[in-house]
Amino acid sequence: METPPRPASASGLRHLLPQGEKGKNTALFSVDIVLYMFYATHMDGNFAIERHRVPLLGHVIGLFVMIGLTEGAVVERLSKPLYREVLRILRTAESAVRRLIIVAARDIVVEPKPKRQAQAGRKSSSESKDKGKGNGDGKAKRKRGFLFNLFDPPKRFGKFFGRWPKPRQVVPRVHFFGYDPRIPEFLRGQPAPAAPVPEEKVTVVDDGTVNAIHLCRRLHAIVDALEDIPRQAMRLARWRARPVEERHPQRSSPLRAGRPPGFRQRPIHEVDEILKECHWLARNAEPVLDTS
Repeated sequence: METPPRPASASGLRHLLPQGEKGKNTALFSVDIVLYMFYATHMDGNFAIERHRVPLLGHVIGLFVMIGLTEGAVVERLSKPLYREVLRILRTAESAVRRLIIVAARDIVVEPKPKRQAQAGRKSSSESKDKGKGNGDGKAKRKRGFLFNLFDPPKRFGKFFGRWPKPRQVVPRVHFFGYDPRIPEFLRGQPAPAAPVPEEKVTVVDDGTVNAIHLCRRLHAIVDALEDIPRQAMRLARWRARPVEERHPQRSSPLRAGRPPGFRQRPIHEVDEILKECHWLARNAEPVLDTS
């Protein structure tokens, strides 16, 4: 078995870097990145995934401690500053985990499954409930866990994102003084109907907290994904094996164009640095689209 060539030392490649004044290196890239560019074919993908997975899991567990969340539990409400702080770190961590899953699924080949044939007769809801309870006729229904989202959310473009405003309809303004032929004879002389009583609006008191149930579900889902990345990679491989017309959602790539969600040009947290490296790894692991 041939062993991969050993990378040259940093001093052996310094002559490849551009030289500035008085022989000082002024390269835009560090020596480590240049070495990786020369020896990328011998990179251990599993080592790269594990190198980023462990610190990501530690930061996510820190979010659990920050809001007082335990395994399988849910925190109903959080203060707005704490909610925004947790959401900022969680959004960045989710983007990094998606890219680790893409790297893990780069060599997985799955054959597309044939379409299921329609059943002759569907069972009623009462029969399916009885079977799910496990009364002896069938197996007990397995409790579904939290499912991690493998796809980047689409970009929002401010007021241009969403539904377009409906155009105003032009209505002719016609008024008759004294006599209106549009009112039939049997309706004339009757008193006008009473105006509807306006409903009392319920005033919502802002107590400085927001609903955090969905946030807790996302935290549980990302922990499940970090603990079993090969399973998430198999999910992504099954999605890729389908034609674009049969995919759900119908996208050519799980990554969105441009920068990933939660990306920061100037990192202020360790998760921001991890996302930069994971995004670079995922871009190189993505299959090249066939445009022929």
